[in-house]
Amino acid sequence: MKIPIKLVLPIVIGGICTLAWAQEPKPESNQTAPAAKARQPGATVRAEAQSVAVVTVAPAANTNDYNPSTDRDEAAVCKKNLEKINAAIEAYRNDNHDVPNWLSDLVPKYLADTNVLICPVTTRTGLQSAFGVLDPKIHSSYLYEFTPTDIPEVVKGAWPGPKMTMREWKRQQMKLAGQLVPLVRCLLHEPALNLSVGGKVYESPVYWELNFTNQTTKLEDFSPHR
Repeated sequence: MKIPIKLVLPIVIGGICTLAWAQEPKPESNQTAPAAKARQPGATVRAEAQSVAVVTVAPAANTNDYNPSTDRDEAAVCKKNLEKINAAIEAYRNDNHDVPNWLSDLVPKYLADTNVLICPVTTRTGLQSAFGVLDPKIHSSYLYEFTPTDIPEVVKGAWPGPKMTMREWKRQQMKLAGQLVPLVRCLLHEPALNLSVGGKVYESPVYWELNFTNQTTKLEDFSPHR
């Protein structure tokens, strides 16, 4: 399934492949086009209090290349990392009644071993996940999707719409995909790996939303809107 031209992410940093290219099948990749899934019945957004933590350090610009690995052993290790991250997030939620603002908020109380935040692809290449917001306080391979920061301009190029934070946008998307909206992502693999709000680890194209499009739900329905 190809991404519409108007939604192609306009990456201007040298060496970064476009997201449209990322959706095209490659001979050496194990990825197959995911089957379209119906809208989740009764998907609801859980009302949770906003975290009170204040971010005092601006997120660094994300200049990482998009050069995903197709190695299944590396993906398997990354999945185990995401499962451990999920356990830490659940412990945080139990205490704070909301998700953290950053993965670094989990350290050290909920996640003592920061090696869990490093994907084996990062160990091998030094890269972090491309396209999203990088944690301002700790080195991490992963993209945390529920940050209280504005949607980055590079992402807005593919998802046009009104100004809002990443957290506001993701909770809006939960009206379409429910608890399967990614909370944490690793774009260092092809297919990409996602840890959902509900704690499920699953694979998807770079545009995870393609897993949830069907005759009534279109890709553009996931764009920010008021």
